[in-house]
Amino acid sequence: MKLIFLGTSAFALPALKELHNNESIQIAMIISRPDRRSGRGRKVSRPPVAVLAGELGLRLVQPEKLREVKDLISEISPDVMVSASYGGWLPEWFLGIAPLGVVNIHPSLLPSHRGAAPIIRTILEGDSETAVCFMVTDKGWDTGDLLYTINRKISGNETAGELEESLAEEAASVLLDVLTKYADGILKSVPQTGSESYAEKVTSQETVISWQLSADKIRRMILAFNPVPGARTGYNSNILKIYQAEISSHQGTPGEVLETKPLIVGCGSESVRLLEVQPQGKRRMTAEEFVRGYRIEKGVILGES
Repeated sequence: MKLIFLGTSAFALPALKELHNNESIQIAMIISRPDRRSGRGRKVSRPPVAVLAGELGLRLVQPEKLREVKDLISEISPDVMVSASYGGWLPEWFLGIAPLGVVNIHPSLLPSHRGAAPIIRTILEGDSETAVCFMVTDKGWDTGDLLYTINRKISGNETAGELEESLAEEAASVLLDVLTKYADGILKSVPQTGSESYAEKVTSQETVISWQLSADKIRRMILAFNPVPGARTGYNSNILKIYQAEISSHQGTPGEVLETKPLIVGCGSESVRLLEVQPQGKRRMTAEEFVRGYRIEKGVILGES
């Protein structure tokens, strides 16, 4: 089976490795998003899929627009295209190039959480289950017919990074079987059914903790934005990112440091015990290290500059 693989973020890596390791698959080309400048130093950052493609010696293109490589794709004449966290719109002309179309791997229980940030939105909303869905991409945004779905429960303690890694590995473990059965006509695509929702891209304002919220909602924020972009609050005119916390039964003023050993902060209802934080410009550290190094005292209000 000759295919073209589209991917950008780390979620796509297990699937790409699985395809590369199988002798029945010919990966004719990798399409990834262009390198971008990011971070405080505005250094050029290469997408994880592009990095892996280089390491595996695979043909790589990184067009701004897919039309730039239209002729190249037509010359390859792939049987199927596979996409995973590509991060770009696939135009209608592109979808019809391969006889089997574009099989997309999407980490949510479709039609819930279509769109750019399904894993983060799944955790933010406190869903008890999720899925990895294989769908045949159409001109809509994650609206294509489904080929196969892997359902799984959510523990409620997983960070977005942990859940993403787990779902990526589960998808990779069945990808070859899905493609083979789809090509052989054993798997038939079926329309999506159920309640629709869209997982919009996360804004920077959403990551700012409102301590008026309940401890449960704040903890979900912390899990959802770990590892990136990080849930944040204000401390001593700087940004303090919070990466791990647990609910505490203490009651107090929202945002107030109620205890320092352990570090407990008041919420709209109950409170949270902070476990791992990152002061602005510093490394991630335990809450105990933060209290010692910054001499945190009871009564301090987080979120105030």
